[in-house]
Amino acid sequence: MIFNEIQTLKIKHRFKFYPHLVAGEDRRLYQLTHFKKRRTCYFKQIVFNKQRKGFRINSQWVALSTLQRLKIDVSEVIEL
Repeated sequence: MIFNEIQTLKIKHRFKFYPHLVAGEDRRLYQLTHFKKRRTCYFKQIVFNKQRKGFRINSQWVALSTLQRLKIDVSEVIEL
């Protein structure tokens, strides 16, 4: 968990079709805590894969160019 490192997160972008995925002001992708059926998916940072030029989101590879088309500009602050 990275709760110890981050106390507040300034959200700069959200993504269409990915309601639990946000981009912070530090230009990193994060998955917010949410429930998937009976399981809890915790807050975590999504890591970029240089070979595939994309991210692994919900067990699927999503290209960086796809996320750039799906981004929605927002200005939010959440506390963890």
